[in-house]
Amino acid sequence: MDRRTLLLGIVGLGAAGCSVSDPRITGTPQPIYTPPAPVPPVGAEHLAGLEAGAAALLTAMAGAPWAGSDAARYQLLAGIHQLHHAVLASAEPLRRQPVAVDPATIAAPATREQALSTAAGTLTTLQQAHAALAAQTTGELAAFWASQAASAVQSRTALTTAVSGATKAVPLREVAVIAPATATDDLLDRYHEAVYGIESALGRLTTASPARTALDGIVLAVKSQRDALTARGRAASQTPVPGAAAYSIPTTTSDDAALALVATLLAAISQAAAVAVASAATDVTTAVGDLVDASILGLPLGMGMAEYPGWPDS
Repeated sequence: MDRRTLLLGIVGLGAAGCSVSDPRITGTPQPIYTPPAPVPPVGAEHLAGLEAGAAALLTAMAGAPWAGSDAARYQLLAGIHQLHHAVLASAEPLRRQPVAVDPATIAAPATREQALSTAAGTLTTLQQAHAALAAQTTGELAAFWASQAASAVQSRTALTTAVSGATKAVPLREVAVIAPATATDDLLDRYHEAVYGIESALGRLTTASPARTALDGIVLAVKSQRDALTARGRAASQTPVPGAAAYSIPTTTSDDAALALVATLLAAISQAAAVAVASAATDVTTAVGDLVDASILGLPLGMGMAEYPGWPDS
C-alpha cells in the first residue's frame, strides 16, 4: 500500500465514526460575549442618599400646615431632587434616566423659620458634595456633578424666591467637550451677547413693567460676571475675546416676549458654562463656580430653574 492510499484510509475511518452532531465535530457550545455591567461613578450612591434627604425635607415642607402659598414651590424643588435621587440610583447616571426608588420620608420642622434654616443647610451640604466630586473628575462627568451643585444652589435660592417651573431633563443628551480655550472664549462671548441682548430687552419693556427693576439688577450681575471672566483671562496672560459690535437679537413686540428673550440669553450662558466645565483641563473648581454663578443670574425674575442647569435640555 502506498503512502497516498494509507492516508485516504485513515481519513475514511475518521469520517465513518463521526456524525454532524458529534461533539468531535461541533465542539462544546461557545460562550456568548456579555459586556461588563455598567459601574456607577464613584460617589453616586452617597450623593443619591443626600438627594433623597433633600427631597424628603422639601416634600415635608410642602405638606406642612404653615406652607401656605409656598407649598407648590417647595414641591417643585422636591421633585428636582427626587429626580436626581432616581437618576443616581441607576446603573448609568450619565444617561439621566431615572429608575424606581422609594422616597425617604421625614416630619416637617415645626415652623417655617426652622424649615428654611434646615433646608438651606441641607442644600449647602449637597452643593459642596457635588462640587467636590466635580473637582475630582473631568469631561462630561465633571459637568454632571457640577450641574447638580448648581441645582442645589438654585434650590437654596428658590427657598425664598418665587419660581414656577424648571426645564425638564432630556435623557441621553450630552454636554460637548471641546478645546479648553475655545470653551472659555465661547462662555465669554455668551456674556457679551447677553449684555447686548438684555440691554436691548430693557429698552423694549414698557415703563409700567414690574420686571424692570429686577432686570436692571440682572444686567448688572451679567456685566459683573463678564468682567470677572475677562480679568481672569488677562491675569492668566490670555487675550479674552472682545464682544461683537452687534449681535442678532430677535425683535419683540411685548413685555412677555422681551423677558423670554432674556431667559434664552441666560440659558445660553449656563450651557456654555457647562461646556467649559466638561472641557476644563485644569482648575475644574473654577469652572464649576462659573456654572453655579451663571445658573442663578435669572432667578430674581424666576428664570433659569432646571433639573440639570447647563445641560442642553431646552
